[in-house]
Amino acid sequence: MRTKLFLLLLLFSAHTIFAQTKTYWSPEQCLQMKNITAVRVSPDGKKVLYTVREAVMTDDRSEYVNQVFVSNTDGSNVIQLTRGDKNNANPKWSPDGNWIAYTSNRDTKNNLYILPVSGGEAERITDVKTGISNFDWSPDGNAIAYVVNDAVSDLEEKNKKAKNDWYYFDEDYKQSRLVVMWLYEKDSAGKRKTTNLTKENRNIISFDWSPDNKWIVYAHGKSPVANEGVYSDISMVEVNSGKVRPVANTGAGEASPLFSPDGKWIAYVSSEDPVIWGGRNFINIVPAEGGSIKKLPATPNDVSNLVAWSPDGKYVYATENNKTLFSIYRLSTDGKEIKEWNKGSNDLLTAAELNHTGTYWGFVLQNPATPGEAYVS
Repeated sequence: MRTKLFLLLLLFSAHTIFAQTKTYWSPEQCLQMKNITAVRVSPDGKKVLYTVREAVMTDDRSEYVNQVFVSNTDGSNVIQLTRGDKNNANPKWSPDGNWIAYTSNRDTKNNLYILPVSGGEAERITDVKTGISNFDWSPDGNAIAYVVNDAVSDLEEKNKKAKNDWYYFDEDYKQSRLVVMWLYEKDSAGKRKTTNLTKENRNIISFDWSPDNKWIVYAHGKSPVANEGVYSDISMVEVNSGKVRPVANTGAGEASPLFSPDGKWIAYVSSEDPVIWGGRNFINIVPAEGGSIKKLPATPNDVSNLVAWSPDGKYVYATENNKTLFSIYRLSTDGKEIKEWNKGSNDLLTAAELNHTGTYWGFVLQNPATPGEAYVS
């Protein structure tokens, strides 16, 4: 009995010593860890943009701040493009690879900036009062389309200054509008020409340019209210005339539209019809000129996220959770084939994006022993 008691005491003492010497990450340390939030390869595959997110935790600030970096795709010649204590995020290559556009709140509101890759100062090209949520270059590089929320009214601004700014939640919401800015055309005031393409009472969720620069296809809800976004539809607007044409308008929720490389098809994500919250979704394609909808092969979990078309237009790429990992699937547009692109990998792949020419993937890769890093394939 004494021997057993001695062994128990010895084991308890060893466990106590081990517990005292073992260190754990604190919540603050976890927050302070830097993360890669975007990886975007240049059209020619020679360079890569990536953003590094870091927490700012002071007495008067508690937020994440991103900074933009560029390097060669082999990891050499790293250059930090943005600095300071403001958020600089969502960098995107121009189609010719000579310019970078990104959003920054360095002047209080989230505005759009462009920067020459060869070197020089960044130029702010928008001056919105609310903030830009998303944007994309036109295929010819002559314009940028972006989504911006409606500005507050003069009465709302007056009430805010008077601290009489109570309101009923979701009663007076602001719609997100689709705006196009021409980079090399000026208006009568000498400013870059802009056009609001969505004057209807609808909330823009996502959009994509047609390869010929003439149309923009977009997903929209009736309002930004959460329940409305689930029942979104898809329409397309002619950039020069503003003429709007429906693409997908059913009892399902349709989202994330993307033009095929030849502009003849539009791929999008569709929910079940009628909509089931948390239910399945699928990838469909439909002729841009209108016609029958074709459903592509289902991914294993039926919760697809549409990423891109292949350069030849024969496939679309979709992502979804795969057990504790994340997989990229290649779906054939003839409906006959589905293939897991990163099959066999035991690392967690996130933030996957295909470059403009469809030749390189950029993504973040990590596992339990290695933190997330930017990768190119």
